[in-house]
Amino acid sequence: MAERLIQVLKGFCEVERGPLGSVVARISRGEGPTVMVEGHLDTVPGGESGGWTRGPFSGEIADGRLWGRGAADMKGAIAAQVAAAATLSQEIEGTLLLVYVPHEETAEGVVLARVLDQVERPDLVVLSEPTDLRLGIGHRGRAVIRLEAHGRASHAAMPHLGDNAIVRMVETLPLTFDALFPDDPLLGEETATPVAIGTPSDGPVVPDRCWVLIDRRISRDETPASVLAAYEGLEVEAKIERLELVAYTGEKFGAECFFPAWWMNPEQPWARRAWEGLGSPPMRVWRFSTDGVESCARRGIPTVGYGPGDESLAHQTDEHVPVADLERAANAYRRLLRSLLVPGSQERKPLQAARREERRGRSRHRR
Repeated sequence: MAERLIQVLKGFCEVERGPLGSVVARISRGEGPTVMVEGHLDTVPGGESGGWTRGPFSGEIADGRLWGRGAADMKGAIAAQVAAAATLSQEIEGTLLLVYVPHEETAEGVVLARVLDQVERPDLVVLSEPTDLRLGIGHRGRAVIRLEAHGRASHAAMPHLGDNAIVRMVETLPLTFDALFPDDPLLGEETATPVAIGTPSDGPVVPDRCWVLIDRRISRDETPASVLAAYEGLEVEAKIERLELVAYTGEKFGAECFFPAWWMNPEQPWARRAWEGLGSPPMRVWRFSTDGVESCARRGIPTVGYGPGDESLAHQTDEHVPVADLERAANAYRRLLRSLLVPGSQERKPLQAARREERRGRSRHRR
């Protein structure tokens, strides 16, 4: 994906391989705002191909839809963004950054953070996750909690001599869902579900350890400490999961699996300009998590999302996106970039006012 994208982007702008295998392209000319359009290169696995009507990596176009893993989440949107940028590349004044990252599915925001450390701070970030052509203005955060139960090993033929950690976990796990989780009035209620389970045992051994990973979707007020407090008093250890990852470039990096929630006030000047530039679409919040955890939640950069595709098809068999929606998305991105970065297509005063307001907000935040 990265190699193909670099090849295409070289046709109309500067592009380089950024940190951890990201693709970072730039069109910069004259005075104007800095706008970043952003997406992710990776997908979850295709799963059992027998469950698909069409091959998960076929890229087949049939019945007016593009089929395959990543069609909705979110290669279709990347194609639409690149198409829009290519048509405007000679007209832009200001800076357009096209940033596409790996490892969003495993640790959202982590690679984007490395990119943001190296480029100028954008005035606006536009995520291209699927929104069904609506304006995404936030989502719950995500925390992955590792629960670990401890017992005592013995031969499986003599289980009475041991203390089975699996049994301890089975008895304790239902209690972890009895806690009353907060309800965010803007982003929705918190949820928690187990997504993995395992033991280190190999062979006929009563395991002395059993772990479970809990995927918890969290409200804006949560911190790592408040999340872990829900598991105090249970007969399991609880901690925030930490991943050690390897990029396709061979670079190694770590990630703590706590990704904060965020919500973008639609009246914020840059959010409003994005909404107007995209044609005033309906607004919504995502049910899943995105790279906005870094750009908006951690750094306070105005961030919105817009993309083709139904989010309920993400990570599903028979993932697809209507071809007509890809065309609509490309046209909407083109209108957005024209409204923000092409002189003569709009009054410059509102843009300048938006930048001044953003600078004042950052100054107040620092004070």
